[in-house]
Amino acid sequence: MYRHVALFAGLGGFVLAAQRNGVETVFINEMDDACCLTLRHNFPSSTVFMGDVREVCPSEFPELNETIDILSAGFPCQSFSVAGENLGFDDERGKLFFEIPRICGEMANPPKVLLLENVPNLKLFDGGARLRVVINELRKAGYWVNINNAQILDSYEIGDTAQRRERLFIVATHSKYFKKNKFIFPEVKKGKKNLWKYINKDKRSEARLYLDEENKYARMIRRNAELDGTNRLFQIRRVDARSCPENVCPTLTANMGGGGHNVPFLVDDFGVRKLSVDELMRLQCIEKKEFEFPAGISESSKLSMIGNAICTDVADEIFKKIIQTILEEENVKGEMVLS
Repeated sequence: MYRHVALFAGLGGFVLAAQRNGVETVFINEMDDACCLTLRHNFPSSTVFMGDVREVCPSEFPELNETIDILSAGFPCQSFSVAGENLGFDDERGKLFFEIPRICGEMANPPKVLLLENVPNLKLFDGGARLRVVINELRKAGYWVNINNAQILDSYEIGDTAQRRERLFIVATHSKYFKKNKFIFPEVKKGKKNLWKYINKDKRSEARLYLDEENKYARMIRRNAELDGTNRLFQIRRVDARSCPENVCPTLTANMGGGGHNVPFLVDDFGVRKLSVDELMRLQCIEKKEFEFPAGISESSKLSMIGNAICTDVADEIFKKIIQTILEEENVKGEMVLS
């Protein structure tokens, strides 16, 4: 069985994708309390270390000195996002990226494959200057990687979801095991999605999800619905409401947990309401049968975790491709190819 390590694990999207592909996650790092409770509840056989990634010392964890096939890391994106201050590596959160090659270098054997995730702006900003920093650091750590191994994927085009969610994924392979990086990204799936496959607008939802009819945002959304129809979602912005394209869910964000302006709403036969946790989870391609929140997790924490997560179907497809185009191909030869 292949082994996986997850840094900056969040909700556990990469861990769930690994599980779907029969890959054992031996070590998980995350510093958020609610995330760690959720990770331990859903992945009880994995070691979950709750703490700052800078406190991860491989010599202190036997799991990090086993053979590790894949290390995933959705390192903090706030420093690179156009929605934030965009300070990049000058921000303390941005500097946390450098902990990834540091940890790999301190492990008894470096992970064979790295799978990193962040916002598209990490690649797009300043002609790719920040991405070049990432690539150069990974190369210094012994990994084969170039700009072609860093692609922006949209969950709408890859996963079984109506959510538009563009994210940058980087896949690197270590020169100790491979002569080059043969990874092939999953292909785009054409075709429109049916939003109402993931959201039930025909059934009354929980009362607390509905806005009071006299609420100013409810009135804004109803005005938009009169103009644009109700076969769509709506988003509350800072000073108004926005109509989303038909059959498309906008990118879910961690701001949802604070009641922020990115919460999606719909108009059904019973009023104007927010999407439920179950609906949001389905839009992130996570089913009830494979994942649940433990008791004691607040609604706001759930929304923040969901909005901050990766789309699990996209991670699933990438794991499949890593296994097919890198790990299995090398194992078929009977031994790892050394450079």
